[in-house]
Amino acid sequence: MRGADSRGVALPGCSISVGLDGPQAMIRLEGRAAAESAPAFEKLVGRLKDQGVRCVVLDLSGTLLMDSGFSGTLSRLVGSGTASFALYRAPRRILDGLEDHGVLEQVSLLDSGSLPSLPKATTKATLEPASKQEMLKTCLDAHRALMALKPENVAKFEAVERFLSREAERADSAPVQPLTDQG
Repeated sequence: MRGADSRGVALPGCSISVGLDGPQAMIRLEGRAAAESAPAFEKLVGRLKDQGVRCVVLDLSGTLLMDSGFSGTLSRLVGSGTASFALYRAPRRILDGLEDHGVLEQVSLLDSGSLPSLPKATTKATLEPASKQEMLKTCLDAHRALMALKPENVAKFEAVERFLSREAERADSAPVQPLTDQG
């Protein structure tokens, strides 16, 4: 088994766009809101907070799926008081998953009649690929947040949490391998 390397993890099928209007932001997630994109999403929300954003509306109309790594990261961000979050045009399957994980109770839902005045135009965010260590840490923190959020999540995610914990320890102790062409 190879040691951890410094190569970034690709962001398959994830597109994140953002529009700003003072203390409010519209973030449009398209494709797979999955663990691979959770570190970039977390960094984006942190930058928005630093710019004074206090309310984030997530337009999920183009979101195909949201996995536990991403929903746990959303839960952590909501729980940290970084900003308030509202979901807009979320597909039923996404809402069902968030409800199952206990995250839906942490956010508000908006319909077209209750959408605040936000910019309709968004700009595609530049997403830096996460390192393996960053990805493992984000996923581990996300699953721990879900386990703390709802007792039923412990049984669902304890094996995942143990695996991620072991992998994170290995990645932290492994020397960083230089990028080489393995052709």
